[in-house]
Amino acid sequence: MTVIMIVQTPAIILKRFPFGDTSLIAHCFTRDYGKVSIMVRGAQRKKSPRSAYFQPANYLEVLMYYKPMRDLHTLSKVSFIKNWIHFQDDLKRLSYALVTVELVDKTIADYDTHEDLFDELVATLSFFHREEKYFNLCFWYFELRLLKLLGFQPHLPDRKFPGMVLPDPNGGPNSRNILEFLIHTNINNPSFIEELSKQSVTPKDRHVIGNYITANLEYHFDSCRHLKSLKILKQLLS
Repeated sequence: MTVIMIVQTPAIILKRFPFGDTSLIAHCFTRDYGKVSIMVRGAQRKKSPRSAYFQPANYLEVLMYYKPMRDLHTLSKVSFIKNWIHFQDDLKRLSYALVTVELVDKTIADYDTHEDLFDELVATLSFFHREEKYFNLCFWYFELRLLKLLGFQPHLPDRKFPGMVLPDPNGGPNSRNILEFLIHTNINNPSFIEELSKQSVTPKDRHVIGNYITANLEYHFDSCRHLKSLKILKQLLS
């Protein structure tokens, strides 16, 4: 006998795709149940208000019919916890948000709960929505925090992995100090923005830090080798 529970949880939309003629399936990172797939019936009908809720990076409260050990659950009700209105008219903000949620989608397994990572994701999306600069530093921070929370925190002196040597984190004039700061800071600290403003990032630092973090991610998560939204972000920033 299938057990069905009605549960409520905060959720970040990771991606969505059509299902049939009128419905869609949303992959969601929920705070209480990890990554789940939710059927949203009727969302593709022209007059349905539900489609707007299920855009990638949206921050929602979802009420769903939850079936343990099943691959697909069904939406009952939905509302915004926070409406990221600035993502709608700012391509740079939106691009950073999309690459961040794609990174989460590629690195966590279904149903693995990561409450701390969920909270970090919400704080990072809020940063991209609220702040005017330091987006690259905040994105590096999130990448490093994700590695830490999933059990792979970088240790800068240790560059040798089985079958691989990481890029040198000391290759830029300030890269080592910036990485040390990002590894040990916390986005919820009141001084976070002030500390970001003190980081001097040269083009060489940007190249070295980006390569170092990417190498860590790709070593531990093969799925990170082809992030579509990251390619778009790089094109936007070039």
